[in-house]
Amino acid sequence: MNLTNWFDLIIAIGTIALAVVASLYLRYKARIDTKTAAGKVFDVIGKLAVWAVNEAEHTDLAGDEKREYAAEVITEQLQRKGITGITKSTVYGAIQAAWKAADFNHGETTKAESSRVRVAMDDAPVEVKKKND
Repeated sequence: MNLTNWFDLIIAIGTIALAVVASLYLRYKARIDTKTAAGKVFDVIGKLAVWAVNEAEHTDLAGDEKREYAAEVITEQLQRKGITGITKSTVYGAIQAAWKAADFNHGETTKAESSRVRVAMDDAPVEVKKKND
């Protein structure tokens, strides 16, 4: 075997090894994400958001007040756990996701959602433009 054949063999083995590592990563991605520090923080925020949204739903507060109440509860619990540096937009996003997952509207659409005008973007695919027309 000459040098070119050895080089090709090394590249082929490296490519196979990379494919194996990538497939294992994709298979165990959820487990890896929750074991990293950032994954644990996002998992905690998500769980707190579900709890806070359920707590806020059982109060006598109005819509935006419920969101603020849930945000305060989440922020307080994060501080108690020693988790800092979480932005309000992250907390509000978690609250929104938890609210949608809880489906307190029981599948009904609100007036704002049903009256929303849908406008196709100029660079949208043709299929999307046809659906909105």
